[in-house]
Amino acid sequence: MHVLALTGGIASGKSMACQFLKQLIPGVVLFDCDQSVHQLLQNDPHVIAALVQEFGPTIQHSSGGIDRSLLRARAYDEPASRAKLEAILHKRVREECLDSLATAAIQGANCFIADVPLLFEKGFDFGQTQVILIAVSRSTQISRLKVRNGFDDRLIQSILAAQLPLQEKVSRADFVFWNEGPSTVLQSQLSRFVTAFS
Repeated sequence: MHVLALTGGIASGKSMACQFLKQLIPGVVLFDCDQSVHQLLQNDPHVIAALVQEFGPTIQHSSGGIDRSLLRARAYDEPASRAKLEAILHKRVREECLDSLATAAIQGANCFIADVPLLFEKGFDFGQTQVILIAVSRSTQISRLKVRNGFDDRLIQSILAAQLPLQEKVSRADFVFWNEGPSTVLQSQLSRFVTAFS
């Protein structure tokens, strides 16, 4: 079974790349770290209790889950808060990733890909043999975050400052795909990659 990590800076197009790979590789098993975090923040009572204890009850929705926008603002305003948040979440996400990988192996999957945004920054090792990087320029990231997410300049700069420079990621990745143009360009690159990799 091929075991690959897929990473890239925020707003680089990682989710879109995963969707393309799902179409291109029959039987691939995908694990999405962001989706795992989303589920933990909404449904995991232990994670929710730990975050409420750390950040106060104001970050909790009346429905019981965590308000992601409030939590994000707190985490990126205060580096110490971000470290506490990561200490609570990252271990659980890695456990879920390893569980998904083990299940994929038992089921005889031919390929497992985990979408890990902070792969290099946090040394997120789950047994991957190679790394795919989805790359875009800093200006493209900023533009997408403003248009897509409505983030202000201060939050954008805080998020980008927490991520490694693009060039360092490029130097550490095994495969680099640029996502500056239309989505069809990225799809074409990934299609050639899958054909050669199979």
